[in-house]
Amino acid sequence: MEVVTPGNAEPCVFVSSLRGCAKGDGCRFSHLPHSEDSITRPRKARRQHMKERILQCFAGSNFDAMQEALQQEAQRHPYAGRVIQGYLNKASFIRFDKCGSGELAVISV
Repeated sequence: MEVVTPGNAEPCVFVSSLRGCAKGDGCRFSHLPHSEDSITRPRKARRQHMKERILQCFAGSNFDAMQEALQQEAQRHPYAGRVIQGYLNKASFIRFDKCGSGELAVISV
């Protein structure tokens, strides 16, 4: 098994959120600390497009698929990772209720 280090794996966007990563050791993304390099803020139109794609990811009903889609968005642009963490940390925005077999009830509050 390959050792995951900050240099050879994408960081998990969930691990540093208030909720943490539900997959724990089963997550294929790195839970190790990564450098906090400065992230350039994209132009307004690109930020809005990112936010729309991220909100579409939250609309799914399968937890594993949602987590994978959000990870892909975070890989596309580091700024997206910050936006995702912001949404995950807003307790009033969304709540995750994990059901059996990876199903997820996403409830906007």
